[in-house]
Amino acid sequence: MNVRRAVIVAVAVIVVLAAALAYVRAENERYHVDPEPSEVGLTVGTQLSEDEFPDESSRLWVYGNADGDDDVDEDDMRYLMGVLSGENPVTVLSDANCDGVVDEDDLVYIQRIIESDEMQVFYVDNYFSVASVSWPVRSIAIGYCSGAYVADLTGLSGKVKLVDDTIKSYWKGMSSSFSHAGSFGATETPNYETMIAAGIDVYVVGYCDANADEISPSRLNPVGIDVMFISTADNSGVDIPNENIDRSILMFAFLLQGDMSKTYEYLEWHDGLLDLMVEATSVIPEDEREAMIMTRISALYSTGVYSITGKDNTNNIHAEWVGVDAVGQHNDMLPKNYQDLNLESLATVIIESQHDGRLFFVDNAHDGMRHQYDLGECLEADAELLSRTGVEIHYLGMAREMDNSPLYIVEMAFYVCTMYPDIAESIGLDYKSLFYEYFESFAGSEYWMGLDIEDFFLDYGVA
Repeated sequence: MNVRRAVIVAVAVIVVLAAALAYVRAENERYHVDPEPSEVGLTVGTQLSEDEFPDESSRLWVYGNADGDDDVDEDDMRYLMGVLSGENPVTVLSDANCDGVVDEDDLVYIQRIIESDEMQVFYVDNYFSVASVSWPVRSIAIGYCSGAYVADLTGLSGKVKLVDDTIKSYWKGMSSSFSHAGSFGATETPNYETMIAAGIDVYVVGYCDANADEISPSRLNPVGIDVMFISTADNSGVDIPNENIDRSILMFAFLLQGDMSKTYEYLEWHDGLLDLMVEATSVIPEDEREAMIMTRISALYSTGVYSITGKDNTNNIHAEWVGVDAVGQHNDMLPKNYQDLNLESLATVIIESQHDGRLFFVDNAHDGMRHQYDLGECLEADAELLSRTGVEIHYLGMAREMDNSPLYIVEMAFYVCTMYPDIAESIGLDYKSLFYEYFESFAGSEYWMGLDIEDFFLDYGVA
């Protein structure tokens, strides 16, 4: 391109951008005068196919995040102006107002999102459906440990008006808001009348539940309560992996208008640790990876059937990220997120999956703040039960709330430190220090100071 043509093109782009900005200013004035926007949200309810997903590298699957980073800001305005001028390719999230067309109206919508206007904000939920939430968000109902921990991290505890029975029973000590909140029952059987009477703005499910999730929107949306299928826990009866916990945390904070500064601080801490562990364990040859099996039912309280994590369980996915051979990811007897095995079948899986005569067995029990079971007692019973397999088994205990919370990054550090101690030492990784570092840096109160790490992570050793 010669200089004269380059100048002409540059001038043309500037004119387009100036015109677009003028349009945004004019339209913003109109919106403030007339609160009724043009028809938006036409694509809400659309189920996206995999090739329609936003960029996997993006953690903020919110329409208006045109440039696909972790925020909606002026950079998205600039990117979208480049789309309109033909300079940038259209991205999935460019259609900020979800009317099915990428045009100047989306510039207006992005500006309104930046200004936290009174409006609908559109996003992709954990079912990969286009969904919406109405701003401002003043009050919410949350469920399960995942909801409690993420609300605490993202500065949303003060908006919590209702919690589920598990938070009320086990995690209310995290926040005075939780202890003072009413209960809406269980995630699988929420009491919609209670939510309606409380006048909440958004119901955030504790985890996606195949049965309840079919009902909740039809009961709550007509009375103006948004239902948000965003969580950091594994799902119930839903065959969709939920390994992108960092994405869920950011979506939770942004869509519910939480503390974005603290959320970004957490993500920076999280990213540094994840990169460190993934890089350090990437050098482990495949045939030298330690084998791991995880149970959700200990021999201590089993009636002869054991729930074992299988294909695309969040724990197994995270373990594989840091160089572990998560047996459930590839064993034909473990094709589902969870499946029940009797002792004979469990012993068969252990014997077939051992590596050089050894294997790591993780009991993912309800200890932690829940204290429903004791990790040490669970592992002692497991060791006695499995002693006759002939395999050298190294027993680990982990409270289930650790992998269903922002602390899943410490879960991965626990795997590295116990299965690859030489690598952990070489990179200065200590899961115990990280456990307390998380609470010191990101907890909303000092509830954690009396916690015993061995209720959350326990290396029982080889029995």
